[in-house]
Amino acid sequence: MSNAKIAARKTMVYTENTAGTVFYINGRTFDPNRTDFTSTLGTVEEWTVRNNSDEDHSFHLHTDHFQLMSTNGKAEDPSHSVYDTVNVPRRGAVVIRVHFTKFTGRTVLHCHILNHEDMGMMAVLDIVPPHTRHQKTPGK
Repeated sequence: MSNAKIAARKTMVYTENTAGTVFYINGRTFDPNRTDFTSTLGTVEEWTVRNNSDEDHSFHLHTDHFQLMSTNGKAEDPSHSVYDTVNVPRRGAVVIRVHFTKFTGRTVLHCHILNHEDMGMMAVLDIVPPHTRHQKTPGK
């Protein structure tokens, strides 16, 4: 995906409370009724996942594998292996590229440390067909 056309860029930021008992993505804890991110089937997106806490977190995406492009600004091996989970170092960042290929609908992404995801560090991603993303309701 190094040379893929990037359809969208997204940023996620991991944080936690000072006690380390509540975990956030973009300042929010998990709500299964909220859509946090929307992506379009058939596109490639570049995501920056920042970790603004003092402990490592992981990034795990359901449904589609991704390529790790860089960690803390350092380019990864040009072989570009595919992953479904990567480490996001404390006070660091990773850049990934994901090609949404087969699945449409709601899914999740989260820190793969069980206690962290259970205490809020999870978000909902809605992958939509290409024709619905910018479709307007007639008369509106």
